Amino acid sequence: MKKLIVAGQSERPWTTPAYWYIRLTDNLPRTDEAHEQQDPMVKVKLFNPTGIGTWWIAGYDPETGLAWGAAELFEREVGDFSMHELIAVRGLMGLPLERDLHWAPRMLSVVLAEG
Repeated sequence: MKKLIVAGQSERPWTTPAYWYIRLTDNLPRTDEAHEQQDPMVKVKLFNPTGIGTWWIAGYDPETGLAWGAAELFEREVGDFSMHELIAVRGLMGLPLERDLHWAPRMLSVVLAEG
């Protein structure tokens, strides 16, 4: 499985696939391209295993570190978010966000309707 280490993401101490947030095999469009699509495919889901927070990623710009998709903290909303900031998030016991390895890609409209 090919992985892409996102800017700011360290290989240590978190080295299992749940911490490979964005992979080359995800074939994500750039953030602006995903934003322009009427109903983009959301291919990555990240979540905070010990608290509030879920992020669905439809686009990513490796040059700026910005991702585009949906996020739910207290309510679900669509927009840009910084992967640099997400990588720095730590929940209880210092645990980082995880990639949902069992989540199947779906259209953004479906993600929004599930909320």
